[in-house]
Amino acid sequence: MTEETFTVKESVEIKLPEGTNLTARPMQVVLPKPTDDIIPLSSYVQDAKNRWKIHQYEIKALSKDIQWGYSKAKPYIDKVIARLSPKGS
Repeated sequence: MTEETFTVKESVEIKLPEGTNLTARPMQVVLPKPTDDIIPLSSYVQDAKNRWKIHQYEIKALSKDIQWGYSKAKPYIDKVIARLSPKGS
């Protein structure tokens, strides 16, 4: 792993007791640069394929649930329409 150094430019004002002798200087922050554990492209492709299969399964289940709900609600809706429609038409 390689390291990269950044200088923090934000300043913070701190009130110290009189007679305290401190010198302000820029603070150096060392952040490790990740180079290990890079996921190969083939893993991304396989992940996309798996997610698409899950998506297809969920859409089929949703369609099945909507059809079930429609079949359960249709008789009641038909009754309401029959009661609300004029008798002569």
